[in-house]
Amino acid sequence: MPLPCPVPVTTLEALASELDTPYQLYDERLIRENCRNLISAFRANFGPTFRQYFAVKALPNPAILRILVEEGCGLDCSSTSELHIAESLGVTGGNVMYTSNYTSAKDLGVALKMGVVINLDDSSLVESLRSLKGTMPELVSFRLNPGLGRTDSETKSNVLGGPDAKFGVPMDQVVEAYRAAKAGGAKRFGMHMMTGSCVLNDEYWQETVCVLLDAVARVQRECGISSFEFINIGGGLGIPYRPDVPSVDVPSLAARLKRTMLERWSVATGDSGQALPSLYMENGRYMTGPFGWLVSRCHAVKNAWGSTYYGLDSCMANLMRPGMYGSYHHITVPSREGGGARAKAHVVGTLCENNDWFAKVSLNPHLLGCFISRNYPSLILPFPPYLSP
Repeated sequence: MPLPCPVPVTTLEALASELDTPYQLYDERLIRENCRNLISAFRANFGPTFRQYFAVKALPNPAILRILVEEGCGLDCSSTSELHIAESLGVTGGNVMYTSNYTSAKDLGVALKMGVVINLDDSSLVESLRSLKGTMPELVSFRLNPGLGRTDSETKSNVLGGPDAKFGVPMDQVVEAYRAAKAGGAKRFGMHMMTGSCVLNDEYWQETVCVLLDAVARVQRECGISSFEFINIGGGLGIPYRPDVPSVDVPSLAARLKRTMLERWSVATGDSGQALPSLYMENGRYMTGPFGWLVSRCHAVKNAWGSTYYGLDSCMANLMRPGMYGSYHHITVPSREGGGARAKAHVVGTLCENNDWFAKVSLNPHLLGCFISRNYPSLILPFPPYLSP
């Protein structure tokens, strides 16, 4: 379930007096603990080569990125802007995974210059790399689109694989992609696949890793590649946005994945003694989402059409998901929590756009959050300030 704000309303008010509202509040201690717990759980099963690359697009805040790097994360970048942030933090080389799509030669050149791990979204980029460098980087990875995708979110754009997704190399092109990379000079290989986001179901991960390992084994056989250095199963670990939704049991998931991968790898390769590739992930939402709060004041109340509208001093620019995707975000009124009469009301922002809603009274339980008001609120906290679907 969504976490309560870790500080009392008096502290929120003091910060509001100092910083004004809206502001975003993050709990450094909880972010560090969560990061350590995830990395520890997966390394207990997959050994010290397990890597977690934080998806910078989830929260490109250098101060928080520095915390995650200190706790052992690499950085997953999807644009040259994010590469520049990584470089400014001193994170380069193998500690950065660069996965862009429909990438220009100019952007590939930036990644090559930094020496990061380049994860190609399209087989045509092999020729782009060769023309820039004269040969392929020693380590090359491709993002596979296996033709399937799933999510536990109501947001359809969270399905990142299959024919309706713009990402990745189709299964029928992946062998030729690696063959071209090897012919161009690549000597070390990885494979990436991310087909869903905000996943709370363990079965999804079992299906994902099985498809990925089958593809790796096929490429090894058909391209004469002796081994793959890593597989990257992407991000996608979900977080609960509603009070009645449980969190992912990460230690249980890590153990389950290890059992599944060992069994599948043995079958896929026909060799029970062949070592598994190292496991990488690139979670974003899971690492920081539960530990941040957008703090905003209600500065206007309107009664119209038989409803009450609470107008905040924040808008979509501060929290985009509800208005952009119709996503639910839990809202609390710190000074009013703990009892008293409640009434349903809309919560809206200041932007001159009719999708600038934080919460909407609706018969559809999946539409935004249903804000419950108690009189006139002071500070309210939409949870969490995470911008991706």
